[in-house]
Amino acid sequence: MARSSECTEQYAQKVFDSAGIVRDAILRQLSLPNCAVVSLDVLIRPETPDDYAAIREVNLAAFGSLLEAALVERLRDDGLVIASLVAVDDAGQVVGHILFSPVRIMTTKGDQMQVASLAPMSVLPSHQRRGIGSMLVEHGIEVCKRAHYHAIVLVGHPRYYPRFGFTHALVAGLKNPFAADEAFMGLELVRGALSEIEGRVVYPEAFYQLS
Repeated sequence: MARSSECTEQYAQKVFDSAGIVRDAILRQLSLPNCAVVSLDVLIRPETPDDYAAIREVNLAAFGSLLEAALVERLRDDGLVIASLVAVDDAGQVVGHILFSPVRIMTTKGDQMQVASLAPMSVLPSHQRRGIGSMLVEHGIEVCKRAHYHAIVLVGHPRYYPRFGFTHALVAGLKNPFAADEAFMGLELVRGALSEIEGRVVYPEAFYQLS
């Protein structure tokens, strides 16, 4: 069941330069006052090969481009998926998707650690503002915990993700190639995993080679 306190869904569109490198995120959010959400039966589960086409369509509908869908497919092909979850309604339609992939943090001390990255998250426009995105994020965080990841980073809307515990303050000592402001956030699954280090986030090639 969807959370009754959720009446906001977020979606973002990444802008790629001519070399195919992500330089920034244009973040848009549709907001309504807090209100009750009509009961919605949605199943959150891992993707299967039968979902691939639907996941592509959900990302296309949510973002208006194929870039995010191509990123999902490249990460999947490269075996760089911690969790790829779908939201399925009571009619069996895939209405949302979220992906978590591994990224490295290179510290200023020369060490490196692997953390999870949330990108992308999408919900069909017809099903936004129903709490589906929140369900996907919450389930994904639990998967990362069970997989023993110590932290999650993302580039997203600073008014949306803090409700799940993400903050920019936790990653203030880190450099991100795609955002240098409040849009870059982190969530610690183990205390001190992010806040006690300095360095930079290194993403898989998939994030750089799309055009």
